[in-house]
Formats: sequence, C-alpha cells, structure tokens
Amino acid sequence: GMWLLLAALGVLLLALGGKGLYLGLTLAYFAPVFVLQWAFGGDLLWGWRRALLLGAGLPTLYLWFADAWAIREGIWWISPRYTLGLGAFGLPLEEMAFFLCTNLAVVQGLLLAWHPEALRRLR
Repeated sequence: GMWLLLAALGVLLLALGGKGLYLGLTLAYFAPVFVLQWAFGGDLLWGWRRALLLGAGLPTLYLWFADAWAIREGIWWISPRYTLGLGAFGLPLEEMAFFLCTNLAVVQGLLLAWHPEALRRLR
C-alpha cells in the first residue's frame, strides 16, 4: 500500500515536472523495487526490522552528513529549478530521499538474500 502510494506520488511529480522532478524521479524509480521486495518478503523484512533500521539508517545518516558538507563547501550543488526547496540542515529533501531509498533498496535486498525463508520461497 505505502509503496504504491509513493509510486503514484512519484509519477504525479514527474508529470507535473518543474520543481517536483528530482523527487518524482527518485520515488518513481525506487517504488517498484520496494513493492517487489515487500510483496515477496515484507514479513521477513519486518521480522528483521532492527537489522533493517540499523543497516539502512546508519549509512543514510553518514551520507546525509557528507552530502550536506559537500553542498555547503560548494563541491556540488542541487538545482533549485528541479527541487521543492524543502530540507533540513542544508540538505534538500530530494537528496535525503535519494540516499534513504538507495540504502533501503540495498539493505532490503541483502536481508532478503540472506534470509533462509526467502531461499525456500524462491524454490
């Protein structure tokens, strides 16, 4: 349910273009991955939610800090033309969503690959 809503929001933002483009691209790109992961093994991921939270949360915090620093130092910048102008600690919402989604996709994939029940389901 939640992943389908994010996919719909992503598609809507893509259709509108402009300031919602970056967030729309991120949500539309990752939502199908999350739908598949949770349809296949949402119960398994929920059972390992502590590992999921730590495995995705800590790297996300690190990447948010590193990205905010790089933006603040002028190493790179994020176009205001394609972003909503929302964020925290100098980090645009779109960057926060991108790093969170990337880490969730990787960690969820790894947890599903390592879960003994997931292997049984594939057979």
